[in-house]
Amino acid sequence: MEKFRLNGTINSCLWAAYGDALGFISELVDAKGLKRRINVERVTENVRWRRKIGGRFGTQVMLPAGCYSDDTQLRLATSRAIRGDGRFDVEVFAKVELPVWLSYALGAGRGSKLAARSLAHQDITWFSNFFDERNSRYVQCGGNGAAMRIQPHVWAAKDLSKRETFIVDVVRNSVCTHGHSRGILGAVFHSLCLALALDKHEMPGPNEWQEVVEFFRKIPTLIREDTDLSSFWLPVWERRSNQSIEKAFERVQKECLEDIKVVEQHMNAEPKEAYNRLLQEIGGLKASSRGSGTKTSIIAAALSWLYRQHESPSEAMITAANLLGSDTDTIATMAGALLGIFADKGPQGELLDREYLEREVSRLYEISSGKFAPSFQYPDLFEWQPPKTQQDVVGTVKNGLAVAGLGIVDLMEEPNKGPGKGDAVWQWVKLDFGQSIIVKRRSNPRRLSQSELPKETNHLTIPAHSSEPNVMDVYSDQPSLFASESLPKQVTQFVKRTTNLDQLTNEAINSGFNEALIGRHILKLSEQSDGIEKAGIYAGIIAKAKIARSRSKKNSK
Repeated sequence: MEKFRLNGTINSCLWAAYGDALGFISELVDAKGLKRRINVERVTENVRWRRKIGGRFGTQVMLPAGCYSDDTQLRLATSRAIRGDGRFDVEVFAKVELPVWLSYALGAGRGSKLAARSLAHQDITWFSNFFDERNSRYVQCGGNGAAMRIQPHVWAAKDLSKRETFIVDVVRNSVCTHGHSRGILGAVFHSLCLALALDKHEMPGPNEWQEVVEFFRKIPTLIREDTDLSSFWLPVWERRSNQSIEKAFERVQKECLEDIKVVEQHMNAEPKEAYNRLLQEIGGLKASSRGSGTKTSIIAAALSWLYRQHESPSEAMITAANLLGSDTDTIATMAGALLGIFADKGPQGELLDREYLEREVSRLYEISSGKFAPSFQYPDLFEWQPPKTQQDVVGTVKNGLAVAGLGIVDLMEEPNKGPGKGDAVWQWVKLDFGQSIIVKRRSNPRRLSQSELPKETNHLTIPAHSSEPNVMDVYSDQPSLFASESLPKQVTQFVKRTTNLDQLTNEAINSGFNEALIGRHILKLSEQSDGIEKAGIYAGIIAKAKIARSRSKKNSK
């Protein structure tokens, strides 16, 4: 039992990364584009290939064989943000990992990048990331950018049969970037399928998918029972989307059940033919729906079911990677996570950072087993400020270069100068804990301040002749920066800037939490502009202060 969980967790991670790398090669190209990339008409293995990165003003770079995309990058970011005690530190994920990720993102979707860019602003938090751009609004972001990264919550879960113990973290992770029900519930669907496979030792099929979709009805209740989600995020979300969370989730639930009915019609056909048909019929090839969080999760589950009896997950990965016009890398990575659970061994082909992937997912397994596991050391969030531009994420430290928020790097190659007159360069580097990234930086980078570096990373100031730092130097068993009863720095800043809020919360706390006084405060705040947000934040602060006071009294006895 324990051996299955260990092997299943590790192979799930490795096959997810392998599928991502394979599908990344054929992502968003036609047959001619694929031939230009790899000089053959079909993807069968991970090879070196050339791709333009950095958008319109970017540059052509050579990607190594087994290079993974933003799917695995954000999966690793999620994993690092899971503390040694199993708690997901959503603050560091939203304010450190996501803004820094923009400097090394490969193949990322527009919604995820907009969300990460918004989170770089000092006054935006994980629960208030309601960006509204000309062509993209937070509440309309229903893509698969959340579903593709949430596997670590399942891999680290101590009791997979108790869904509520990890599903709220899946939701918290998702709402950092995605505000449409499809984006959130797509992540929920995939996480529950993964949990069923790892817990029941069987690949979930159509009957289980329907049961998972029925569970969607319970998600609004879990959200309303979570202090942060119900106090800070939900009131604003319902106002901005002009609907209740229950109605929104019910609508997407019906869509999912209809898609599952379509998929079921093809389950008895030959796997490759069945996959091609079902993907086309539920909109997996349409630009308007191929990136949907719920559709992608259902398609990945269907692909896994079709290939569940095949000897190796590689056959499913190749099928996904070669259906051009679909979301090749994300479908392949999510199916790889499911099929990998039952694989006898990890992928034999090329895979970038295999050792680091194994080490990080093994840490999550230790957490799931209730054993000691270290926590990644981030900068102190009370002093941390995300770099103002993407090019300023990389800077100098005493002994070389470092990535703000993550730590020092070793240079893997010479910098690649982009087109134009700017001073931007792209360069492959390896973070000292083992992850390889290609970063955009200035040719003459600025000096990083101590507040931009991970806490207690003494190796940043070691003499140049000292031995190479061990990866565990950036991990610690210290408790997370924010205990459950403490307030995020961004909330504190918002309170300080908001008329009366700071005064009213102090008055309520000093009164010993007088109920009549608190009630009058809430009514007073609700009459102001943005009254729902202010009243919600006020209630959350009071609730957390009350919990902290109660725990303090209990511990002093």
